[in-house]
Amino acid sequence: MVLDPVVPMPLAALLAGVLLFLTARIYLKVGASAGSWRKWVLLVFRAAGLALVLALLLQPSRREAPPPPPKERVTLIGLDTSLSMKQRDVQRTSRLDAAKDALLNAGLIGRNGVAEDPRLRIFEFGADAQPVVKSILDLTPKGPTTRLSQSVLTMLNMPEGSQDANALILLTDGHDFELVNPARTGAAARARQVPIYAVALGKRGNVRDVSVRITAFQPYCYVKQKARVAAALRLIGCEFEDLTVQLLRSGQVVQTKRLNADEFQELPVEFEVAEPQVGQYEYEIRVLPLQNEVDTANNSAMTYLNVIDQQIHVLLLEGDPYWDTTFVQRSLMRNDKFDVDALVRYGRERVRAIRKSETAGPLRAPDTLEQFSHYDLVFLGRLVDKVLTSAQIRLLDQYVRDCSGTVVFGRGSAFGNPSAASDMEPVLWGDKANGRMHLDATPEGRNLEALRGLGEGAGGLDSLPDLLSGRKAAATKPLTSTLAMAGSREEGGAAPAIVHRRYGAGQVVSLGVEGLWRWGLNSKAEGLNSPFDRFWDQMILWLLAGRDFVPSHQFSFRPNSANILLGERVYFRVTMRQNDPRVKTVPLSLYLGAAEVGRVNMTAATSQGGRLAAEFMPERVGRYRAVANFPDGTSQESRFIVYTENLEETEVAVDAVGLRRLCESSGGRLIEPGALAGLFKELNSEKTEAAPQTRLCPVWNQAWVFYLAGILFGVDWFLRRRWGLC
Repeated sequence: MVLDPVVPMPLAALLAGVLLFLTARIYLKVGASAGSWRKWVLLVFRAAGLALVLALLLQPSRREAPPPPPKERVTLIGLDTSLSMKQRDVQRTSRLDAAKDALLNAGLIGRNGVAEDPRLRIFEFGADAQPVVKSILDLTPKGPTTRLSQSVLTMLNMPEGSQDANALILLTDGHDFELVNPARTGAAARARQVPIYAVALGKRGNVRDVSVRITAFQPYCYVKQKARVAAALRLIGCEFEDLTVQLLRSGQVVQTKRLNADEFQELPVEFEVAEPQVGQYEYEIRVLPLQNEVDTANNSAMTYLNVIDQQIHVLLLEGDPYWDTTFVQRSLMRNDKFDVDALVRYGRERVRAIRKSETAGPLRAPDTLEQFSHYDLVFLGRLVDKVLTSAQIRLLDQYVRDCSGTVVFGRGSAFGNPSAASDMEPVLWGDKANGRMHLDATPEGRNLEALRGLGEGAGGLDSLPDLLSGRKAAATKPLTSTLAMAGSREEGGAAPAIVHRRYGAGQVVSLGVEGLWRWGLNSKAEGLNSPFDRFWDQMILWLLAGRDFVPSHQFSFRPNSANILLGERVYFRVTMRQNDPRVKTVPLSLYLGAAEVGRVNMTAATSQGGRLAAEFMPERVGRYRAVANFPDGTSQESRFIVYTENLEETEVAVDAVGLRRLCESSGGRLIEPGALAGLFKELNSEKTEAAPQTRLCPVWNQAWVFYLAGILFGVDWFLRRRWGLC
């Protein structure tokens, strides 16, 4: 017998003492007139009733140990049926066939492929696990991926309530694309008291494979502009191999590079191309197959380059003429790519208007957002607030922020009045100028052809004349990237010189140095071949390549990428140079080869005006064309490639380390195929002793206990009334 009190035992004892004391005191006093024996009779009945009630508060119970319910002990077997199991690297047979042979040789399944012992539960797993309801001899490696943790947890939860799993045996190569720590999965199995044993099937070394992915997508470039076709080579088992990488244009090899893989798992590669004519060009990056490579279908990737020749409209504004602005104006005037308008203040109230196209009519400063949107780029000198009014400066800010405009601050701060400055300036430059400066590109700037081209000559940037002065950055806006630094040769140190920043839908560039015009004083350079001309030509082309629309076009159409993985969506967008609320939809037709495979309507995006968007899910691999027909009667076409990539068939090396961690963290171990029979016998011979369980059976909740309490208090009440006591 044990006590299970409702209230703490000290409190129950205190309550009992107080009640019995008060009862004895009251009854001895009240019963004094009733006689000695009657007084003691009443006290006994009342005390007995109180004692019984207090005993109920202690809840006397009897501890019993019931026999545990019988449970069937079963062994779980998981058979990996993902695509990696079709590799034939286990004694000239596939990994899945080797797993089947291991189960047959251990006597766990019969010749019909069905489990011989009723205590076996067999599963197949890939993305998840499911019971095998047929012969395992009919299983094939078809799973597109492996989620090992998910599959293990599913198998652990499969036994019914009357069954317990004594172990889980996995026959697998250890692939897991779920990226869950194996120790975490093993800990979950240990918590269920189910150790995991694994048979690692397949070649323990690396399998050789090279795959190519396009990493840079440039929607369009200009005629004769240098563009990059970049890719990443994914390398498996190719340590210190010599790789031959080819660039193909329309199926013909045009460039070749030879690289060493070293110990890299991913290796970048890029080619520079330039097209002399307008058109859409197909480029392919291909790696020649290696000896004994497992998969050569993924050795190449394609992309498309759209080449245009529309003139770029540039507006140059200068309130305080200087050599830098003058040289920029003359360089762009000589360049056939640009149509230049310039407003230059050369007196207190005198502004000179210059137009490259003489037939364009008189030139005035833009007064409306539509007039600003006519220009693809606005170049600002200094004291621009002497050329534009405050209202026009606000329109310029809106042109960049809302209309995907591009502005270049060519000489630091463009406004003499600080209150005229807007949020679009990426850097607030200090007033203090240093001496002669030397320019050096940052790692980010070295990827730009404008700066990279300066360093390609003899001596690189060091061979260029020094800049005359530079300004320190007093404050830099968030999300500003530095493309070049400038430092004094005498004093040392470097400060930002050329910075770039996205502002709203547009972008801005600001230069904090002066004296770039000295790069144009090159008597050996002919035409537009001076470093100064090449710098501004490539800088402006780079800026416009990052815009949403094509020069001289109201509509600009593009996909999000030229390479789409099968199973992913391709997203299209149309941008209008000048927002037209009447244009609500644009029809889009998609072709696979010559056959039309779909039609979608590009509809207005709710968040931004002047943009329409649509998406499409390709169902097959191949070369696709997307044709957009616009309300003005024009159309634009973009091409993209849909490809497939299955890491189950490329990354096929056995992950024995991950399997060992999984097993040991669960209380199991990694075993050889020949040890299956002994392991199963060992598991079945183990005696499973359930943890002893006890329960409390109360003895106070009987009817006679409550009747007895009622009788004791009832007799006490009856006798007091009978003997005339209150």
